[in-house]
Amino acid sequence: MELANGKPQTRSGPECGLARKPPEESTCFERPCFKWYTSPWSECTKTCGVGVRMRDVKCYQGTDIVRGCDPLVKPVGRQACDLQPCPTEPPDDNCQDQPGTNCALAIKVNLCSHWYYSKACCRSCRPPHS
Repeated sequence: MELANGKPQTRSGPECGLARKPPEESTCFERPCFKWYTSPWSECTKTCGVGVRMRDVKCYQGTDIVRGCDPLVKPVGRQACDLQPCPTEPPDDNCQDQPGTNCALAIKVNLCSHWYYSKACCRSCRPPHS
């Protein structure tokens, strides 16, 4: 095309010289996009009751770990998990504390809710009868 008397006019290919025609497209270098990637969720930290499961959340640009991802759309890396209620057993009036276990200390530092001490110190840790 050319301007003749202020108006665009189309010319034929041979008049323009096809060998000098600029390319219609050219490639350009673009950096890869930032993208959040997550690993699979871990197992729950508890087999009953409320626990936590975790996963890795990393920002990548191509194959590089970077810091350019949008924090507002970052996937969560930690969440609560509640598989099933923990079983509750009725208190055994005949239970005895295991010899060699410092049940007085377990009560003092509030360890009766821990599974080991609730069994090993079953008499000391049981709630008083009302």
